[in-house]
Amino acid sequence: MFQFIKENGVAVDDIQIDSELKTGEVAVSLNDEGSASYTINYPSAWDHIQLTKSAKAITLASDAFIYGSLSARDHNTKQTLYSLLEIAPYKIFDVNLRAPYYTKEVLNHLMESADFIKFNDDEIIEIVTHLIMKAADFKKFSNHEISEIIDKRNSDTQNLEGCIKFIAQQTNTKSICVTLGSKGAILFYNDTFYYNKGHKINVVDTVGAGDSFLAALTDKLLKGEAPQTAIDFACVVGAVVASSEGANPKLNPNDIEVLLTKHIDC
Repeated sequence: MFQFIKENGVAVDDIQIDSELKTGEVAVSLNDEGSASYTINYPSAWDHIQLTKSAKAITLASDAFIYGSLSARDHNTKQTLYSLLEIAPYKIFDVNLRAPYYTKEVLNHLMESADFIKFNDDEIIEIVTHLIMKAADFKKFSNHEISEIIDKRNSDTQNLEGCIKFIAQQTNTKSICVTLGSKGAILFYNDTFYYNKGHKINVVDTVGAGDSFLAALTDKLLKGEAPQTAIDFACVVGAVVASSEGANPKLNPNDIEVLLTKHIDC
């Protein structure tokens, strides 16, 4: 694995090695549409990431610190993560709801710590429902009043724009992105919505498509590209990965350019 990482231009000097726990392993099952389900082994080496001087220095010097909810499933890495969130200059939360490895309390903390949150369309509905119930419980409303709150909220949360605005308000997060599978993605950035309707592709394997999407989106936004350009590029990269086998396929710049051109022509 170190060799693979090196070959792709990523420094390995500060990757921690656990003498007892194995590198994380995930069993992936694909359905007929190429969508994945996961069995995630526990414990793994990444459950015991230590808070080191080097980790603090890298985090402080970073342009973006990207973290997922899975990294908080074990007390050891969770405490390291919480400490790094206190010093990271720009925090991007990639929500990954993998039962039974999350709690609503942890999700609340991770969302409230973030500058940018990325959901898929299933995750945002679950989170919105939880936040509505949390707000109602905090105000000690009766069951009848809770029902009324949800009914009134439905007019605003039946669409993704309403869900996004509600989460932004409840978590004080200014930037939110929701991926919609084959239907593209929606980005809320600087109080403005940006949309991409997706691309028609032959789906082979969706593993890694979401991570590739977020990496591409982050890269473009950090470089100061226009948000619409960023989400269009990210959707193309995600589509190319989903049309390839494996989570880390070699990306052909020509494939990306072809899809981008088709999008512009539309």
